[in-house]
Amino acid sequence: MNSSDSTKWFEYNHCVTFADTNMVGNVYFATYVMWMGKCRDMIMAEHYPEIEAHIKNGFGFATEFVHMDYLREAFLFDELVIRLTVSEISRTRLKFLCEIVNIKDNSVNAKGSQAVVWVNSQQKPCLMPDELYKKTCEYFELPQQ
Repeated sequence: MNSSDSTKWFEYNHCVTFADTNMVGNVYFATYVMWMGKCRDMIMAEHYPEIEAHIKNGFGFATEFVHMDYLREAFLFDELVIRLTVSEISRTRLKFLCEIVNIKDNSVNAKGSQAVVWVNSQQKPCLMPDELYKKTCEYFELPQQ
């Protein structure tokens, strides 16, 4: 199901620290992808903490692809908001859209996307738990299949 009409975003605030920057003082490009993943993880922690038990049993998300467009550099102590929404959902797959925005001037530093597939302990795609699917649809205000 394509849900590009979804406007509900999950937001995670982040202050850029020395750990996020390189020798020049700007944020290394791979860090933006890491922040997208952290924001995705925070969604799970807040809205589906049961995922921890699934992971302990060998289930979880495997990344199908990730993409990031870098539009503007971020620097030490910049205050950012990392925003995610779901643009596509099925019983086995989620596709997220991401925006990384500088809070001071509301400028977009980066935009990206990531697709993840729910897999079993053999790393084979399988149906995600009903409750995870339902909670994702409810949070992002998406119709359920």
